[in-house]
Amino acid sequence: MKLSSVKESDRLRIVLAGLRSAGVSMMYQDTDLAIRYAANLPGNWPLDTDLEGASDDQIFNAQQAAKVLSAKQQVIQTGETIKLEILRDADNERHWFMLHIDPDTDADGAVIGLFTTILDIDDIKYRETVLKTLLRELSHRSKNLLAIIQSVASQTARSSQGLNDFLFAFRNRVQSMAQSQDLVTASDWRGAELFALTQSQLQPLVGKNAPRFTITGDDPYLFPNAALHLGLALHELTVDSLARGALGPAGGKVELEASEHLNDQQVPELTLTWTETFATPPAETEIQTNHKNGFSGAVLGRIVPQALSAGVRHETSDNKMIYQLVIPESQYEAEPRHTRP
Repeated sequence: MKLSSVKESDRLRIVLAGLRSAGVSMMYQDTDLAIRYAANLPGNWPLDTDLEGASDDQIFNAQQAAKVLSAKQQVIQTGETIKLEILRDADNERHWFMLHIDPDTDADGAVIGLFTTILDIDDIKYRETVLKTLLRELSHRSKNLLAIIQSVASQTARSSQGLNDFLFAFRNRVQSMAQSQDLVTASDWRGAELFALTQSQLQPLVGKNAPRFTITGDDPYLFPNAALHLGLALHELTVDSLARGALGPAGGKVELEASEHLNDQQVPELTLTWTETFATPPAETEIQTNHKNGFSGAVLGRIVPQALSAGVRHETSDNKMIYQLVIPESQYEAEPRHTRP
């Protein structure tokens, strides 16, 4: 069918069909704000034909209608277009609409009526709400992260022997937190898997496949706060082990085991145990100081357990070092069981 053969009534029908597909509604009113024509109105609105001669108070409740009528009277008086977001609350349903109110003028420029284009913006308002929530969450997490970094800087400075020592340790610790944060961000702030978090902390220090390190047991999803703090603990354990323990001069092996179980109150909790078995017993002075002094001791003995509301056990003997956290269910989400090197 050629375009020239399309009747004017068919053209109007085609236009309305296109507007309907796009979710666009239309309304025309005279200067008394009586509705003279309506098309494609949303399904839960009054019928187009029922609105002829009516006003906006037939569509909106009293408060909303007053807002719409005020805007339309302003367009009649000024001849300028107005855009208005309006929440229609009717029949136990709430929907947001964008109203484009345009003047209809005669040849002399006098306003003789109003065109109102109505667009459903529920999706837009939903995205705005989600974005605002995410920004608030991001602000909250950023403040927490900055507070942690400030604490790390302060504690590192107290235990450093000089500027170079401070810079080396502080940079490594900030990098450790960045690696944990990358995993949390990649999961849309859900958290990080324990195994992935552990490997992200060990790989920069001991390589991708450390022959003397094994992780076994459950692989839970740690919530963001737990992932960040536990990542810092794993970093300190690895650094200390390389300096004095089984991954370093003492030789031997390290096993990290994660196991979920029920406590005495029949509530699930996660026991995470880092065990170093030494091939050669460290010197007596190293046994006494291993993992327990300076910033490392503060992280392992106080900062991480408090942040996770976890119980802690930290023991060192001639042939073994055990660091254990008992983490409440509020800090993680259970995942399937694995065994990985």
